[in-house]
Amino acid sequence: MKVFFDARMITHPGIGRYIKSIIPALMRQNRGLELVLLGDKAVIEKLLGFETDVIDFNYPIYSIQEQIGFLRIKKIIGANLFHVPHYNVPFLARFNLIVTIHDIIHITYPQGASNRLASFYMHLALRRAIACAKKIICVSAATEKSIQQFFRTKVYQLEVIGEGVSDFFSLTPDITQLQYIKNKYNLPDKFILYVGSIRKHKNITSLVSAFLELKKTIPALTLVLVGRSSQGLRIKEESVIYLGEISDEDLACVYNLASVLCNVSLYEGFNLTILEAQKCKLPVVCSDIPTHRETAGLSATFVPATGVDQIKEALYNVITKNDLKTSLVNAGLANVARFDWNLAASKTFEVYKNANFVD
Repeated sequence: MKVFFDARMITHPGIGRYIKSIIPALMRQNRGLELVLLGDKAVIEKLLGFETDVIDFNYPIYSIQEQIGFLRIKKIIGANLFHVPHYNVPFLARFNLIVTIHDIIHITYPQGASNRLASFYMHLALRRAIACAKKIICVSAATEKSIQQFFRTKVYQLEVIGEGVSDFFSLTPDITQLQYIKNKYNLPDKFILYVGSIRKHKNITSLVSAFLELKKTIPALTLVLVGRSSQGLRIKEESVIYLGEISDEDLACVYNLASVLCNVSLYEGFNLTILEAQKCKLPVVCSDIPTHRETAGLSATFVPATGVDQIKEALYNVITKNDLKTSLVNAGLANVARFDWNLAASKTFEVYKNANFVD
């Protein structure tokens, strides 16, 4: 079986993690799958850490050039499957298409979009995907439900395949390495950690407000933010440390050094950071939204997304009560066991295998 996979977004947060994780896991299946990647060969091989079959396909995402590029590559892909891990699907060329949808944020929360055209484009692209794709992989049941609410989809067309947690996210016993990362980023002894993009729907303002209230009780406490900033958002509080984007290896150490992970996002398609934190034995406080309930189960402390007082209280309890922290850590480790990239790859392979039987 030969499958072409659009890997151009491998450098992006979120979707990039999906691409970097699912591709090696698919290759480990050893079930006669020939995977050919599209994108920048040097970038892809650097981030994957090994050489592989890559077709040069460097057109910008969401561009006219991209759509023309799909037309140019139609003869190469031919009747083989073409897996696009986002909603930037081909409009002008027809393929045997598999699409992964992570969320439909621009439709469900349009005020969080980067520009006014984003919601319109997503509507258009998803309608095209639903009309043409043999299968649409949803990374969560919450995403599947959202698609069903806004679009007419065939019963067999949607497939929920959860994500996994990379192996390098774990408890790090190397004290020397932890001290190096602590010094590198000038991290304090006690801090609340947020990992994710800095965007409107991530509700950073509620997190910062809760932190500032909590700091009145625990003066030594700091808030550390990790992730790509967009939409012109800037954090100006002196007691908030913004690290920007950092390597996965450094991030694993930062998880190990933190006191608690807090994510009070208003909307998520899937939240890998919860699982990454839990695998590093870090307790989690998160907003009570469907995706977080699905991902964390009973292993996190849930709070109203905009309830500053409740967020503050939850963080205080996790930081100061050792019994609660230990309970959340143990529950988190058990929860993480439900999510595995090899399982995700196995289910994705089955989607590939059965796609030819879908009209």
